[in-house]
Amino acid sequence: MQQVIPLMREHGGGNIINISSGTALMDLPGMSPYASSKKALTAISLAARQELQNDGIVVSVVYPYITLTDFETRTIRAIPVREEETEPTGPYPADSAEFVAGRIVDGILSGEAEIYSHDWMKETGQKGT
Repeated sequence: MQQVIPLMREHGGGNIINISSGTALMDLPGMSPYASSKKALTAISLAARQELQNDGIVVSVVYPYITLTDFETRTIRAIPVREEETEPTGPYPADSAEFVAGRIVDGILSGEAEIYSHDWMKETGQKGT
């Protein structure tokens, strides 16, 4: 990013979009390393947003919900997991990658600092930390 920011300044600004996770909005036992790294990304993003605003650079952070991708087939989760250890989707179905991309575009166009896949996630974030 150190090389990109000077170029963005030369061009009069731009957008930086950091992809976090809905887990950054919650305190989840057993997922503390992942969730805390996503919370750190949020803090860095929001601080950078303030630091770079005078340069016309808009920094936003995205909180996607469970997204239908083949991500887990390429991770350690590709190892068979017992049914009771799988991640439940809860009352909301997983999102398509296209839906999440649309939310990101909407967030960029509106200049939002924090882009949530769903409005109900905002309430989760207020309770979680």
